[in-house]
Formats: sequence, structure tokens, C-alpha cells
Amino acid sequence: MACRGGWSGVPLCVIVGVLVVGQWGAVAARAATVYSYIDDQGNPVFTDSPETIPEKYRAKVKTHEQPDPVSKAPSRMQSVQQKITEQAKNYGWEMPSFQIDIAGLTPAQSKILTYAGAAAVVLLLMMYMSKSPFVRMLGFCLLIVIGIGAPVLIYVGDDGPMDAMKKKALVSGQTQQDRLQQAPQ
Repeated sequence: MACRGGWSGVPLCVIVGVLVVGQWGAVAARAATVYSYIDDQGNPVFTDSPETIPEKYRAKVKTHEQPDPVSKAPSRMQSVQQKITEQAKNYGWEMPSFQIDIAGLTPAQSKILTYAGAAAVVLLLMMYMSKSPFVRMLGFCLLIVIGIGAPVLIYVGDDGPMDAMKKKALVSGQTQQDRLQQAPQ
């Protein structure tokens, strides 16, 4: 099925595709640095914060880069996003870089909400202007996906609630590890 033209002959499915792919950029790839050393009892000790390493072990610390398990999955999406962005540039298009700063949200969350809102507006226009029941149903289904996907992305994105819980878990785990190291053997 061919995609119908929209503004200035630009196919609507391309506009929607570019806006949806723009959401994928909200999840950034990160890596975690893990430090390790051997204590006096010969036990290996691992930590992600170098300031917790006692002075006497700092000269023998080894660093290990470990990819963040959350960021492993989007690598394929990021390559697809890059390919689409390159193709769009070949046609003389550039992904619009706009973001509305929303009070109470981080910049990453504001970006997700901005792109989700823009995609929703495009889908609503597509549904309103189309005479095809298939295109209207497709637009409606994509609106549902955006309605579910945007809050999920806000939750799991940078500085979102899930990120805050991970940081608290790391601090709690480090505190527990410190207590175990200080406990008499």
C-alpha cells in the first residue's frame, strides 16, 4: 500500500516515521566503570565508586568497563535511527531539533514528551484528513502505542524514576558491602 502525500508532497508515513525514530534517541547508551582490588584476606572486592576504596588498596585497583544492561538493547535501534537520519539527509531533510522544557521534568523526559506530542498531532491530522478506514485505524493504533510508550520511556529514561531506584539500589548494595567488609571474621 502506498503512503499518501501530506504537506508539500511529503509522505505522511515518512513524517510519522521520522518523529517516532526521534523518540529512540532519548535513551542514551551508558557504560559503568567497576573497580576491583584484593583485600588483606585475599578476597576480591568490587565497587563502582572509587572514593570507597581504602587508601592502602588504591595503587592496586583495576578498572573494568561494563556496558549498562539497559543500554545494550537500544544499540540496534540506534543504528536504525542513524540509517534513517542519513537517508533523510540524503534527501535534504534534517530532523527538527525542538524541545519544550516542561517544569518538573528532566530535559530527557521533556524531549520524550515533546516528540510524543508532535507525533500524536501528526497522527491526529493524518486520521482527520484521510478518507481511508485503514489509515484511520493505523493512526489510532499508533496513537495507542504512543500513549503507552511515552510514559514507559519517561519512566525508564535518564533521571527517571527507574534510574533513581537503580541509584538507591547501588547505594544500598555498597552500604551492605561496606558493612560486610567491616564485620569481624
